[in-house]
Amino acid sequence: MDRISAFAEQTKKKYAGNLVRELLLLLFAGIFAGLLFFSILYGFTGAGLDYYFDHSPYLNSRETQTVQNLQSHITQYGLSPYDSHALSEWVKKKKVVYLEIYRDNRLLYASENWDDAMNYGTDTNASQDKYHSLFFADGEADVFLFGVFEYQFYAWAMVAEILLSFLVFLLVFITGIRNRIRYIQNLSIEISAMEGGCLDRSILIKGADELAELAGGLEQLRRSLKENIANETALRQANQKLTTGIAHDLRTPLTALTMYVQILQSDVCGEEEKQYYLDKIKSKASLMKDLSDRLFDSSQMTNEENERKLWEVRTVQETFLDLLSEMAMLLENMGFHIHADLEWKAAAIRVRMDYIARITDNIGSNLAKYADPEASVSIRIIYEGSMTGIEISNQIKQHKTPAESNGVGMENIRRMISSMGGICQTETDHKSFKIRILFPTDERLP
Repeated sequence: MDRISAFAEQTKKKYAGNLVRELLLLLFAGIFAGLLFFSILYGFTGAGLDYYFDHSPYLNSRETQTVQNLQSHITQYGLSPYDSHALSEWVKKKKVVYLEIYRDNRLLYASENWDDAMNYGTDTNASQDKYHSLFFADGEADVFLFGVFEYQFYAWAMVAEILLSFLVFLLVFITGIRNRIRYIQNLSIEISAMEGGCLDRSILIKGADELAELAGGLEQLRRSLKENIANETALRQANQKLTTGIAHDLRTPLTALTMYVQILQSDVCGEEEKQYYLDKIKSKASLMKDLSDRLFDSSQMTNEENERKLWEVRTVQETFLDLLSEMAMLLENMGFHIHADLEWKAAAIRVRMDYIARITDNIGSNLAKYADPEASVSIRIIYEGSMTGIEISNQIKQHKTPAESNGVGMENIRRMISSMGGICQTETDHKSFKIRILFPTDERLP
């Protein structure tokens, strides 16, 4: 567990920050785009407003209106140049930057914000300096009024520029984020598909950040799950086939057992023959026990060591003589005529005798079901180059209705012969059937 935690920590240190760096880059890109847009918009907007105020009567008109408003205020309240408090309140109310009152070239009143007037004068296009003659309660006086009447337009333009620049920043940043969000959404869709059992769709690995690492992990998980499911399915199918085959083969020895019991019940055989049939019954019972044990083992873990112990190198005669003789005797007791051509040579084959017994039992059971008892059944030992085996042929019984066959017996025969490295060849038409079973000759004679 500690090693896993250490590996996770190393991976985190190795790849941490990639996504954060991407987000920071997107943030800086958005800020840069916003500032660039602001600079361009600020320059064009300022130039446009400057041109408008330089070529329009707006500023002069506003200044004239303000002077008239001041005259009305003076007349209404009977103000003199010495009423500094009332004049200052008007200046604040009308947002006039600076106001001076002269009489006979002597300064009688000046507002308190001359520094602001200088700042506005240097930064904006203020109205032209003009003196206006106004009538106060104590006589006429000259008034100098400095107003930045265009300031509100520049302020509104500045607010609009900031808002638009911020929108540009958001647009750039969100556009970059949206690609990663879309990638996350795609990963979520892929995960949902995996949860639904769809493992055939590859997961797109995009980029080299933490999300790409996550996608790579999901892709590896998808492949592992697909492989495990495929292996599990193949194992289940193989186990099912093995179980079905063994279950089918368990039924086959029952035919011989029934025949032996019927012979014993008939009281037509002596003590020696009874003992012979009792030994055969014991042998078949032992075979059925072995098959049932294998049926149980097939649901457990396979022991390869025990499987290897079942292989033997035996001569052809040792392999087939007793089993073919038993099959021939059973068929003869059922009314079949057997023609045997058993030529035994010094040849050895490597086989599993439990499989050979099941194969001959299956063949005997099929002959009893489908062979025509009026025609002879031929059994031969064959030698073909480096291959040795048996050949059994028969005529097919003609039924009014086709005989039922699920094909499990022949499938079991082929599977067992193939597992022993042998060859199973069949020839059939509507009248005859032939099966040839060949095994590689082993040079090691027992």
